[in-house]
Amino acid sequence: ETIEEALCSLYPLVADNGMDWMYANCSTTAQRGALDWAPKFEAAIRPVIEECYQSVKAGKEAARALQKGSEPDYREKLEAELAEIADQEMWIAGRQLRPLRPENQ
Repeated sequence: ETIEEALCSLYPLVADNGMDWMYANCSTTAQRGALDWAPKFEAAIRPVIEECYQSVKAGKEAARALQKGSEPDYREKLEAELAEIADQEMWIAGRQLRPLRPENQ
């Protein structure tokens, strides 16, 4: 699926009906893909999520935000980091697609 489809079609359906409804009402291909691959993705990302959780719990993320936000050149560094994200192909495509949405015509 595309990000555009997820944002415009799928996420609103999940928000309105729940993920259990989505699993029950999508194509067999989507059902199998989600059900068969979800445990593998969960296993792959669980260590990263746990590391993040422990860092938040220990106060490290709050401390980093305060420290970084206090640096005199924070805004310039932030702009560079944000530009790196904005210049990725996925987000460039998104900026080109949004004007083509029916509600923007």
